[in-house]
Amino acid sequence: MSMSWLGYPQVMLAWWCPLVAVGTWHLLSRVSVRLPARERFVLAVALAVTPLLAMAVPYLPHSPLRDALPWRAPMAWGISNGITDIDGRHVLSALAAQLMLAASAVPLASMAVSFVAGAIQVARTGRTVSLLAPQQCGDIWIVHGEGQAGQSLASTVGLVRPRIILSSGVAASPEASAIIEHERAHAQARHPLWIFLATCALRSWWWIPGRKAVLAEVRLTAELWADQSAREADGAAAVAKALCAQIEAKAQPVRHDIVAPGAGTGFLDPGIELTHRARALAAPPRVMPAWQAWSVRAATAAVVGVLAVLL
Repeated sequence: MSMSWLGYPQVMLAWWCPLVAVGTWHLLSRVSVRLPARERFVLAVALAVTPLLAMAVPYLPHSPLRDALPWRAPMAWGISNGITDIDGRHVLSALAAQLMLAASAVPLASMAVSFVAGAIQVARTGRTVSLLAPQQCGDIWIVHGEGQAGQSLASTVGLVRPRIILSSGVAASPEASAIIEHERAHAQARHPLWIFLATCALRSWWWIPGRKAVLAEVRLTAELWADQSAREADGAAAVAKALCAQIEAKAQPVRHDIVAPGAGTGFLDPGIELTHRARALAAPPRVMPAWQAWSVRAATAAVVGVLAVLL
């Protein structure tokens, strides 16, 4: 029986592309862990959204690349041309062909559900923040409240126009400067938006093994990036004190709906490996000359482009 169906667009886009993208990150992880947090973040996010980019590559039947990449066709083409006959030979039973035809729609449906769920989380986070009635003070929004929400809240929320939300307790604490610098780094780099895209994209491919490790890397490197920015402004000791203060403040049960996954970032997000952040603060900062940093980003863009076009 011919195995040509493995190259059909729905199979390529639903399985091979996300599997290769996630696998590429795992292959590069031993090398990328030595890079600065910014470059690690860019690599993880880029590979996380590669399957989305692959699905957006247009099908150009009259392009010279069409002959070089005969398997490359859009998902819609694969759905409308079920796998029933290849080279005049019957390779799948009618039932198997119908199952394959139904399975070809799963990535599209999964992607739609994932992004709708992400949008709902963003809307819920925005509503929760508005109910806290924050007051603007420069580029910071201060929340005056009782209990944990009024004492330890430090977060960056919003996708296109991120806002830094601090509780009055945090704003008045000795660690306020380091925490604010940390959150400013999140806002300036638009980490909430990129985390949102990576989360929704990886959640769309829920059947691909190893995807959770990529998402964990995205979240961790965003925090390491922000920690480094705060370290450059206030020093490692100040950031370490701020981190310890937040750990102690969050030792009690708190409302985590303030920082919805994919909708915002916090100084201490649930699930972040604190040992990695503490180790990074204890070690000398990882720096890279500008030309090397841009070389890494260019290489990342090249890898993502190749995967998106070929798969």
